[in-house]
Order: sequence, then C-alpha cells, then structure tokens
Amino acid sequence: MIGIALEGGAERSSFTAGVIDALMARDFYAAAASGTSAGAGCVLNYRSRQQGVSLEMMIMERHSRYFGIRHMAHTGRFLNLDHMAQEYASRIDWAVYQQFAMQTDFVATCCEDGEPAYLTDDGSRHRLFTAIKASCALPIICEPVELDGKHYVDGSIADPIPFLHLLEQGCDKVIVVLTGSVHARPTDYTRLRPLLRQLYAKKYPMLYHAVLHRIARYEEQVHALEQAQREQRALVLRPQVKSIPLFTQNEDKIRAYYQHGCELVDQRWTEITAFLESRTLTQ
Repeated sequence: MIGIALEGGAERSSFTAGVIDALMARDFYAAAASGTSAGAGCVLNYRSRQQGVSLEMMIMERHSRYFGIRHMAHTGRFLNLDHMAQEYASRIDWAVYQQFAMQTDFVATCCEDGEPAYLTDDGSRHRLFTAIKASCALPIICEPVELDGKHYVDGSIADPIPFLHLLEQGCDKVIVVLTGSVHARPTDYTRLRPLLRQLYAKKYPMLYHAVLHRIARYEEQVHALEQAQREQRALVLRPQVKSIPLFTQNEDKIRAYYQHGCELVDQRWTEITAFLESRTLTQ
C-alpha cells in the first residue's frame, strides 16, 4: 500500500498543491493520505480529485477578510477557521470525496494530552470540516477546536510530517511532501514562552510542554525520515528553490511556488515510479 504524507506550512503549501495537482494529472492516487495543518486541506483536495482547489483557496485567502493582520484588528484572531471551512465546503465535491476509497486522516494536536490525533470524517460532512479546522488551528492565534469532547490545535505541534503514522497504518512506502527548502526551519514557539504560559500552562499543561518541545520533535522526525529514505520506504519531494514566507500575501510568489511543485513532479517522475516499484531494504 502506498501512502502520501503532507507537511503543513501555510502559504508554502502552495508547493504541495502543485505536487498534488501534478500527481492527479498523471492519474496517480495513493491508497492512504495524511495531512497536517495546510496539508490537511491538500488531502481534502486530493481525495475529491479536484485539480486547482488548494491553489484557489490560497489565492482566495489573500483577498478575504478572514485572514491576516487586518482581520485580527477587527476580531482579535489572525485566522477565521469557520470562514475557511465554509470556503472549502463550497468548493469540494462531497459526492466524489465519499465515493473514493482512499484512507485519509487529518493530523491535529490534542490539547489535553499533547499527543497527535488522526481525525477522520466518519462519513459526516460536518465532522470532516471540523477536523480540517482542528488541524489548522494555529496556537496562540486560533482558539482550540472542540471535537468529541476534546480540544485540538494545529497538528504540526505533535506530528508535523505524518509519514511514520502511515507506515504504522500498513503502508509499504510513503511519498513525503515537505513545504520548505532544505534550509527551512519550523516556527520556534519558545520565543513566545510568556504568552504560551499564560494561554496553556494551567489549562493545557501537556500542550504547553509539546509546543515548547516542537523543534526537538521535528528534528526527531527528520532523522527518522532520513532512515526511511535509506531503507527505500520513503521518497521526499521538497522545494529546490528558496522558501516563500509562511504567510506571504504575494500572489506571484504563491503561484510560482505552486508551479515549482508541478514541475518537480514532472522532473522526478521516472524516479518516483522507480521508487514505487522497488523493494524496501527491510524486506
């Protein structure tokens, strides 16, 4: 079974959108897909077989009042998750999504225990978009999202690159899409320790600990990913150009990063197919 793991990265996920669209153009669909944060939206796009939706969402964000500093000045929140979910709901072909037998989940971080949660839709449209909101609920700038009596924030805190999860779910090989160049580093929340302490230390102590140790967890995953590559269990697609800013509102940069993702799949297609056909070194 082949899986695809999609890292988050806000507007950098325009690269992922390009990769996904290029794979769909070649009629390649993995048996399982797991996405974190903005990567969760790309999973939704992939399973519904709609090229261009993720890029359309990212371009729309530039012009919408639900995202950015201006929105924060009016509402106190940087990102309106309800509006985001409504926009996705208006674009996604729910019938195709339901009919397509792809194992999918959306990674969030549980506030109560600080551990990753792999949320599914269970056949419910409302639950699907609640799971997407939970996966994208950035710490500090978004309220935790409640689902089944628990509270969730952005999945990149607990499992930023969910390839190990897919291997544990039975995938033999995983295509891993990263959104930053080799020199990119994840957001270091330790710089915001006083604010994190105020928001989470008492109410969600395990989440507070997880956020402060995010970088260490990310580095552990990178080392595990390198090992999986050596064993031919993982193939990594990542930008070969300079990373764009996480929250850029420059449409030209977003479109160029998207196009780079499309072109990289075309350039590496022979390598991708060889990887999918090869035996793992652990067999």
